[in-house]
Amino acid sequence: MTMKRLILILLLFISCRKWAPDDLDYLSARAVYNQTVFAPVMGRTTLYSQIFNTDNSSTPIQFKILNVRIKKTGEAVTDLDQTVDALVWKQAYTGYETSLDEINAKRTIEKHTVWEIRPESGDFVLWSATGLRAQPDSGYLFDVEATNSGGKNVYKDMSLMPFREQPYSPYEYDPVTGLQKATYPNTNDSSIFVLQYNHPGISNITNDDNNLDLKSDSVRVLFHKAGNGHSVTFKFMDKDSLPIDPAQFNLTPWDSLMHGFDIQRTTTGVTYQVAYPIPLMRYKTRFTNGDGSQAYVKFSFTRVGFGNLRQTGTIDLSFNIYQEGDWEIIFYFRNNPRFRDE
Repeated sequence: MTMKRLILILLLFISCRKWAPDDLDYLSARAVYNQTVFAPVMGRTTLYSQIFNTDNSSTPIQFKILNVRIKKTGEAVTDLDQTVDALVWKQAYTGYETSLDEINAKRTIEKHTVWEIRPESGDFVLWSATGLRAQPDSGYLFDVEATNSGGKNVYKDMSLMPFREQPYSPYEYDPVTGLQKATYPNTNDSSIFVLQYNHPGISNITNDDNNLDLKSDSVRVLFHKAGNGHSVTFKFMDKDSLPIDPAQFNLTPWDSLMHGFDIQRTTTGVTYQVAYPIPLMRYKTRFTNGDGSQAYVKFSFTRVGFGNLRQTGTIDLSFNIYQEGDWEIIFYFRNNPRFRDE
């Protein structure tokens, strides 16, 4: 076989391979969503990522939402097409920012569809918004179309069933009914119930009435939105609802307690100017718990106890605030703590 003929055969083979089926994109019929029911909480941004199994399909795959309808009636709606202003990071958050201006300079406002599918991953995002049909309403059904040049899959009857807004966490109200949560003691009378409250952690604090240690349920934590600004105020109240001077917590590092600025200290509370949400993102900093999912604060004081022994008392709390405003976090002592020396 001559060299010229060999080259001609090789070129013909390469040309045929270009149009062979193996070189087309492949979309597996077994490519599926691992999650098809979504129940995010409104009023905060929630991301559902890495939930599409490609089953070795060729990527990229393009995704889009189709046929949004009310689950109960099947009526077509445009609720999920509405756009919202979303704060998006354009620079990395570190936890070492020294002003609100510095934090704000790292974020920008973008327009996003309230229930968004990321077109090349199939991830879903519920951007911070309210006004959708919330449980106990059955919510929405929608379909998703996934395509590449090798074909098209349609995933039908996926479900969005959002919960009503919960402006802070821990939240003592039922996410479906909106009523304050209650527990039923182990009695034969089902009409007896006890309302649930938020409680902090507590250690080495003495009940001023009986010298016994205070327990966690001796202190209730109340969240109160007092205005529409961007501040957090920590307050402490005794059993008669009279203010406890925050200066009594004489070991508390107020300047580094939380990621807030322009600290104002009075005899009734300590106020910080803050950016929302709190924490700003799930990222571990000196102001958060161990995995960065919640802000963490600890208030402490020292006193001389019995036997002339130095005692350190603490209360601590992990929390989130999702709704911008002037928030008061009030620690209400049902039994008065002892700050004085013995």
